[in-house]
Amino acid sequence: MGKKLKIKDSLYILKDSLGNYVFISTATRRIKTFQVDSLVKDIISSLDSEMTEEDLLSKLGVRYTITDINVCLDALEHEGIIRRYEKDLERGRHYKQLLFLDELTNSREETLELQRKLENSKIAVFGVGGIGTWIVNGLYQIGIGEIRIVDPDTVDETNLNRQLYFCSADIGRYKVDVLKERLIDANIIPFKKRVGPEEDLEEIVSGCNFLVNCADFPSVPETTRIIDRYATLHGIAYCVSGGYNLHLGMVGPIIVPGATKTFDDFLEYQKRMDPLRGIEKIRDIRETGNLGPIAGAIANIQTMEIFKYLTGKGKVNLNKFAEIDFMSLTIEWREF
Repeated sequence: MGKKLKIKDSLYILKDSLGNYVFISTATRRIKTFQVDSLVKDIISSLDSEMTEEDLLSKLGVRYTITDINVCLDALEHEGIIRRYEKDLERGRHYKQLLFLDELTNSREETLELQRKLENSKIAVFGVGGIGTWIVNGLYQIGIGEIRIVDPDTVDETNLNRQLYFCSADIGRYKVDVLKERLIDANIIPFKKRVGPEEDLEEIVSGCNFLVNCADFPSVPETTRIIDRYATLHGIAYCVSGGYNLHLGMVGPIIVPGATKTFDDFLEYQKRMDPLRGIEKIRDIRETGNLGPIAGAIANIQTMEIFKYLTGKGKVNLNKFAEIDFMSLTIEWREF
């Protein structure tokens, strides 16, 4: 059987007052307007439902030449209006995600290849707390094939307002064990290690495609410097994962060793732009509050950035980071 033809399911097709056809992609919000002839109109009306290429050529061949039909089909495929494929998308776990990817690719083969790339990826998440648990969930949802989670801590009652998958019955249990138990369909490999100079993280990092630092003890700069050394040694991209403080959240940068600005550049920018630099500190922060929706929102945005980096689709936050004020819902991107 030959290839099948179909108009993208998520495509709006309108006709304006001049008779032009207006095509609106729901994924990219791109709008394309074309003057169309009778051949284009007949192809679009014929492909309102799935049809094989042979059947379409047979149907329209009585009015148009085979060459003209094929040229038109090539143009419609190039513009992302129709798809040619031998096998339809399986309505499985990632069916909706495949439809999403299908809007961003030039062929069904590319769509399936991007999903396979995600499924073949290995990602290590250091720290599974307010940000880390949500990121693990997001990586699982997009189909990452292996998720290595690193955290020596046990569940505390104060974690329950913002950390995913934990409940009161889990208090006192190791966080990594609970996550592995809850996400039974995910390929999770737990490590009860702390990110510190005394720990050997080689086993965790080796073979990974991406690293995520959510470890904030004793501080994010200290844990990131350690992870940065491993990332640089192995040539692995990583992100200084999102953080939050009261109503403010940060979508951290993705750092690619040898290709982007470094973590030191990021820290230098932070110090240079600090409005409080040079002012004597009388009292330091003791503790700050946090809110579950903020943790979830920041982590999911961060996961989307990882998704874009791995698939090569969309604009990734290289050499920049974002600060989000959740009380006014304003976002400020800053380049460093």
